[in-house]
Amino acid sequence: MSEQGPWADMASENATPVQQSPPGSMANSSSAANAPNDQMPGHPSFRRQRASRACETCHARKVRCDAASLGVPCTNCVAFSIECKIPTPKRKKTAGKKDTDSEQGSYVETERSPGIRSDVFPSREAAILREFAPEKFGINTASGMPQTEASEAYAAQQQVNNGTYVQYMKPKFARAPIKEAGRVAYLGESSNLSLLVQDRHGTTDVVHYPLPENIRGARARINELDHVEIEILHQRGAFLLPPRPLCDELVDAYFQWIAPVVPVINRTKFMRRYRDSKNPPSLLLLQAILLAGSRVCNNPQLMDANGSTTPAAMTFYKRAKALYDANYEDDRVTIVQALILMGWYWEGPEGKAHETSDFFTNARVDLGADVTKNVFYWSRVAVIVAQGSGMHRRQDPNTLEPSHKRLWKRIWWTLFTRDRSVAVALGRPCCINIEDSDVEMISSDDFLDDEPDRPAEYQPDPIHVQFFLNYVKLCEIMGLVLAQQYSVASKRRPNAIDLTHSDMALADWLQNCPPEVNWKPQRHHFWSALLHSNY
Repeated sequence: MSEQGPWADMASENATPVQQSPPGSMANSSSAANAPNDQMPGHPSFRRQRASRACETCHARKVRCDAASLGVPCTNCVAFSIECKIPTPKRKKTAGKKDTDSEQGSYVETERSPGIRSDVFPSREAAILREFAPEKFGINTASGMPQTEASEAYAAQQQVNNGTYVQYMKPKFARAPIKEAGRVAYLGESSNLSLLVQDRHGTTDVVHYPLPENIRGARARINELDHVEIEILHQRGAFLLPPRPLCDELVDAYFQWIAPVVPVINRTKFMRRYRDSKNPPSLLLLQAILLAGSRVCNNPQLMDANGSTTPAAMTFYKRAKALYDANYEDDRVTIVQALILMGWYWEGPEGKAHETSDFFTNARVDLGADVTKNVFYWSRVAVIVAQGSGMHRRQDPNTLEPSHKRLWKRIWWTLFTRDRSVAVALGRPCCINIEDSDVEMISSDDFLDDEPDRPAEYQPDPIHVQFFLNYVKLCEIMGLVLAQQYSVASKRRPNAIDLTHSDMALADWLQNCPPEVNWKPQRHHFWSALLHSNY
């Protein structure tokens, strides 16, 4: 297996996905070149030249550059062994003068809408953007007319899609076993289609149905994506991965520090595919894991000049989001897993990313942050997708394999904990109504990753198991307190008895907390301390 890992060809174009540039950097061909030897500290002829502005690499990554104070090369370029280049001064073109800058590929000054940085685009892109000045946005023109004629292939596919729901009313389909846990449709008892199935076949207890084969995501039909979608994914670097050693470190960091809080991935199955070049894991899920792992990894390659991994996390976030927006993945379990992990990136006002001081987002949260780019948004989206597959309902004994049922339970109760903890941290309403769910309470047996005829390579850590089990119980009390003390309805009917019940529930939780996760000053442990801090 090559050092680049098992994903040497994630795209159908057979492009090389691993780019040897520092994680978090915006793919810039000029900054990815190796620095000359005489520009590196320690060389006999090395001498720093002071600059009056940030270098191209730091400017593109939006990190602090010390080239102006220390000279060229800056500290960041030295750390990543790349060439440190200062952009040429921008100059305005005079009328009738040949655009020599365009031929040389230097940076030019352009007029464009606010928020588009003119000094990080080569002149070719600048010329294009000049055609889209702000005053030209939103103009009514004939070229803005939508297409009214579809291709024959599209029309044929629409005809197939229109007949999809008819399959649900076939007797063999209503009772068909579910072979793919990530391709399940949920029809609740009040659904019109569910009523029709009941009337025709008397299957009153069926709520989970296997998705028809014609419903597939972009990954299964990559050749059908238009060139615009493909170009967007390439521009975002969605098919790129860091060097294999760094990837390994990020994956290990995820399973060590993030997975105990959100145990939504079968580690044995994931690692088996992670090492398999012929059957690699979902690219969407892997980018999300790298995002979460970058939040707890101390590798200097991930850090900017201030020691923050936020730029690296932003890169992984944009890659994962591009794949999600392109409907690249069709496995709904994988989609839910990725959505949960995408909440580890937090973007505040004006696109400024923020980090939380713990896994539960109970501190340093920016209440003014964009609600479409934080844990509140992504956890809610994950709940919607999970409910669309019926993860909030008890599975029929003959529908899913035991290993898939255990994973579904872990995912659902993880969503429950995220819902309650985010609601408490941000003062927002809860999304999950526990009365709509009949999933059994999670137990220690649900953490086993054994598959049929294949024992698990990674056994669950007893401390991690106890941590999550007791965290679920604590989140149940969170929901009780929110409903009885902080809801709008509770303010109209104040009741001192409710406060007593909440206090008794917390006292009972603490009294019955197992010793291995019951924090005491004389036996400090990270996971017990984290659990106790939330108590």
